[in-house]
Amino acid sequence: GQFLQSTGSGTPTWSTPSTGSFQPAYYGTFVSTANQTNGGATTANLTSFDTQIVSANGVSNASGVITFSIAGVYQVVCELFYTSTTGANPTISQWLSQNGSNIANSTQDFQLLGGANTVQASVCVWHVSVAASDVLRVYWHSSNTNVSLAYQAAGTNPTRPASPSASIII
Repeated sequence: GQFLQSTGSGTPTWSTPSTGSFQPAYYGTFVSTANQTNGGATTANLTSFDTQIVSANGVSNASGVITFSIAGVYQVVCELFYTSTTGANPTISQWLSQNGSNIANSTQDFQLLGGANTVQASVCVWHVSVAASDVLRVYWHSSNTNVSLAYQAAGTNPTRPASPSASIII
């Protein structure tokens, strides 16, 4: 294909890209098919992802440790599906770490509403600059130890697919 190229003066012209002009997209989509419990009132809970649902390119996952093979700026979209066995409306924090250090200004707080055993999704979107071999991890915390990430099995009447407890799209 061709693209419009501006030369800085006059009308843009159609040009054919040279080999190596464009970088392919690097991506991965992973979910968790398990409930994930709160490790304690002061615990930073690592979000685990156990299933790859889209073929990944340049991004890999090992139980929630996301590794990048290609440097760049990536958009990271993470959905965490929270529930609590009590109706206390707990506050939950979620954030990113890169290479073992928390990323500044990445924490997003969320309040679980609706009473005991309801499930609510929290969606976080981050833009992260990574080097080749960098790793990202998603953490969450609630001082209410009744909070967990909830996997929901497939349903019937009507038939519907399962819902993961967590998903990450890069």
